[in-house]
Amino acid sequence: MMKIRVNENDEITEYAVIGGLLKSIEFSGTIPDDFELQFKPSFYLLQNNEIVVNPDYSAPVFELPEMSGPTTEQQMINQLGLQVATLAAEVNQLKGGGPNV
Repeated sequence: MMKIRVNENDEITEYAVIGGLLKSIEFSGTIPDDFELQFKPSFYLLQNNEIVVNPDYSAPVFELPEMSGPTTEQQMINQLGLQVATLAAEVNQLKGGGPNV
């Protein structure tokens, strides 16, 4: 027995073999052999109490945001980091240079 969540288009969006699943239905019919291996949300449909491959399935396309370089804030932080490193090097040089005469 398996619990499945189905959306308004009868697409299976989630499933659970062990435990519960909110707003799900219990399915005790035949499960395709490769169901768990091939599962993706909406890849399978529940039709006439059978799990079938969704013929209209299309994989979601994720676009990466366009990289336009560092923001103004990032540039300012980088400049401050460089200034701190420069000042730390100067302090270390003064400490290591002995007493000022």
